[in-house]
Amino acid sequence: MILDTHDKLHRYAGFFRDIDPQPLFEWLKSCRDTPPGQKVDFVGDKLFAKTLREDTGPGEGLKWEAHREYIDLQYIVGGGEVIEWVPAAKLTAEVAYDEKTDCQFYAPTAADALLMMQDGLFTFLFPADGHKPLVADGLNHHVHKVVAKIHKSLVVI
Repeated sequence: MILDTHDKLHRYAGFFRDIDPQPLFEWLKSCRDTPPGQKVDFVGDKLFAKTLREDTGPGEGLKWEAHREYIDLQYIVGGGEVIEWVPAAKLTAEVAYDEKTDCQFYAPTAADALLMMQDGLFTFLFPADGHKPLVADGLNHHVHKVVAKIHKSLVVI
């Protein structure tokens, strides 16, 4: 897991191999008006992004998740949320892994860390990172964010 500010995103270009992440990085600077739910392809199914405007809520009603094939770049452009974090290895599967969505959901557990996400912040969540997004932060009832999906074959990890 990496947590940083929007103005530092360019520092992570070196994580990518065989592609230039600058088109994604440049698009993120101007994505605030992109309609929610719209998918933007950068390298087909290997690198794409979706904009989301979601309600936040109590953590007890939300699911832990992790991915096997993709890294999430969660980039906050409005509102805020808490993303609860725990190593995926500590989680117990609740349902079978879904290859189509690259998502595994897990049984409730206590968080090891809380990421207080707000406009101006982003996080990279790797396959080893269990996370529970959309937890209310006590200030915002909604979050406007972009989730970029980066296939692990495009990143040096």
